[in-house]
Amino acid sequence: MEELPWFWIWIVAAAVLFIGEMLSLSFFLLPFAIGAVVAAICNALGLELVWQIIVFIVVSAVSLAALRPFARRITKKASGAKAGAERLVGMKGAVIEGQSATRDFRVKVDGEPWNASAASGATLVPGTPIEVLAVNSNSLVVEALPQKDQSDSYREPLASEQTQKGVKDPLEAPHFVDVDESRKKSSNEQ
Repeated sequence: MEELPWFWIWIVAAAVLFIGEMLSLSFFLLPFAIGAVVAAICNALGLELVWQIIVFIVVSAVSLAALRPFARRITKKASGAKAGAERLVGMKGAVIEGQSATRDFRVKVDGEPWNASAASGATLVPGTPIEVLAVNSNSLVVEALPQKDQSDSYREPLASEQTQKGVKDPLEAPHFVDVDESRKKSSNEQ
């Protein structure tokens, strides 16, 4: 009976374990992949199968013990991190465009424009400071923040003023207006 090609078995095992590690990002399969590579090296050096298995077990255990604290530290940091639009929950911004036929309104949060709807169903006017409560598909659910006094009012560009000054993209304009002043204007116009 022919002897199994253990060198290639160790190499294939190492490759499968490395690929599994890349897909899982858990740092659990990596030590076993390292052990399989070292066992393949032992096979190439002519060690017997029993010693290859012992080397695989010892190297895997040592690698696992060495990598677990690092893996815990990395995964602990990543577990609380939010990705994509979820990171916006709790952030503050301002309404930049009022309601239209196709959407409730647009807000600017973390420097990015988003479609949004008010959690209360209220109509929010441009310049209203908001806080993001949730993400619904590609839209934000927000609530208006209570108005502050004039000294620390939130400042955000108004789309109507920016387009009047010839700015093509209202989000890029450097003109800012005071939210409290724009509310007074809009209440006087009504």
